[in-house]
Amino acid sequence: MGRTFKNLWKAAGLFSCRHPAHRFFDYNVSPYHVLSEKKCLPGGCLEFKWRCRRFEKGQKCPRGFNHVGRNCFSCKDYHESKLHYLPETSLDENSLGEFIEKFREFVGWIESQNGRLLRFSGIVDSLKPGVKVSLTSEGMKVRLDGFFASFNNGYLNNDLFDDRIYMRIPRGLLSRLAPAKGDELECDTVFSHDRGRIVLSNPRRIDLERNGGRQILNTSRTVVGRATGKVISGPIEHCRECPYSALAEIEDRTRARTSYYRRFFCLRGIADQETCPVRLEEKFASGIGRNESSRRF
Repeated sequence: MGRTFKNLWKAAGLFSCRHPAHRFFDYNVSPYHVLSEKKCLPGGCLEFKWRCRRFEKGQKCPRGFNHVGRNCFSCKDYHESKLHYLPETSLDENSLGEFIEKFREFVGWIESQNGRLLRFSGIVDSLKPGVKVSLTSEGMKVRLDGFFASFNNGYLNNDLFDDRIYMRIPRGLLSRLAPAKGDELECDTVFSHDRGRIVLSNPRRIDLERNGGRQILNTSRTVVGRATGKVISGPIEHCRECPYSALAEIEDRTRARTSYYRRFFCLRGIADQETCPVRLEEKFASGIGRNESSRRF
């Protein structure tokens, strides 16, 4: 009989941090970030913030820069401040100790599966492009990195992984299979992980049972989205399930140290959900529905 696993890397509601970078996710941080990536519990972490005396006075840079970057280190107006951030937890001391023990066991299981060829089965929940964004002092560059099918859960051999799973789908395979939400997919695949996410790759011996869903994502729409898309700068609660959004991998080289993080990326080029036509259309439609209901009764 198989076992059941949850992704403890992504367990929600356990940790928070007031670092400004986490404001996009309401200052919630994952156990992966706190215990595996930063390892900032309990000592916290330091950040050196680049600053410019001219910008702080509302003056322009004589060298034409719009923000502080690596080329400013020799400038007399450049200075930096040291900030110390401490993660907080909603767990008491005993519960935290128990969670860390389970967390270590989970990571051990993950490493034992890493690189193995497994039989997987699950129901497609969404299809998103893989987006990689590079931020430098010269600006932003966006490139596509294949496509990802996501599953709310799935079987890995006989074990149930009762949490989000991603599968990398090459462009040619996406065009050939044209999978849609609700389709049941079974295949052999290689198990791996990427910064807290379970990512399957190289699917083969594929069986796809169609369940009447309509394909939303295609390669041509995604190529256009790469050129016109924008990183979402505001709240993202309405963007998570949107077919036009993708979770982008950001390489940020504008800071003292190159940092890597994730942000939501809108393929339609809408940087703020408050002005999103998809959301406004849904609000309008729901308003019509309520009005019709009130008239009916």
